[in-house]
Amino acid sequence: MERKYSAQFEQLETKISYTFKDKEFLLLALTHSTYAYEHRRFGLVSNQRLEFLGDAILDFIVGEEMYKRKEDWNEGKLSKTRALVVCEKTLAKEAEKLDIGKLLFLGKGEDATGGRDKISTLADTMESLFAAIYLDGGFDAAKTVVLSCLRPYIEQALTGELVFDYKSKLLEKAQTKHETHTVAFQVVSEDGPVHDRTFEVAVLIDDQEIVRAEGRSKKQAEQEASRLALEKWKN
Repeated sequence: MERKYSAQFEQLETKISYTFKDKEFLLLALTHSTYAYEHRRFGLVSNQRLEFLGDAILDFIVGEEMYKRKEDWNEGKLSKTRALVVCEKTLAKEAEKLDIGKLLFLGKGEDATGGRDKISTLADTMESLFAAIYLDGGFDAAKTVVLSCLRPYIEQALTGELVFDYKSKLLEKAQTKHETHTVAFQVVSEDGPVHDRTFEVAVLIDDQEIVRAEGRSKKQAEQEASRLALEKWKN
């Protein structure tokens, strides 16, 4: 992929309802360190500095939103709730909705080993994108896009519905004052090459299999299986 603006980047601008005045900011936000390294002879730089700035911008915008809406919450509760919204998983989930992965400028090796789907890379790119908007259009423009993208997660976080550590939640539910259940996780299968494995994990409650789920890692499969188990336990 050549590092130049095209129709596919225009589609991203449409999705986030922001059009860059300087398209170089957008291209920089999508430039991974591996691509910059491979093309260093051309003087290319990566989005890492943008990522640093975007992290600070995110913290402020989301923090301000929560500060205004939850006047009775103390600093500790506000910090923990904000952390749920600006965490890697939330940002990566939004990046997937925007199809950010297919737009990334990646080094050949990174691309070949699934770099377009890496949670950390997608999350970092979202931070870079927010910073790029800030530099291109100012704080108000960045705030509008950040809140537009993250509002569903903010709402869920404020009502206590945004949970990513489903495994801990499941284990907590199994150990209450009134009843105790045993919870176990069993790897049912592992498929695929080393760099692209798929794990299937089963959740057993009181030695009875409840659900199964797949993931790109054992941890991811356990989290998804725990989420499904919690949903089933509601019924």
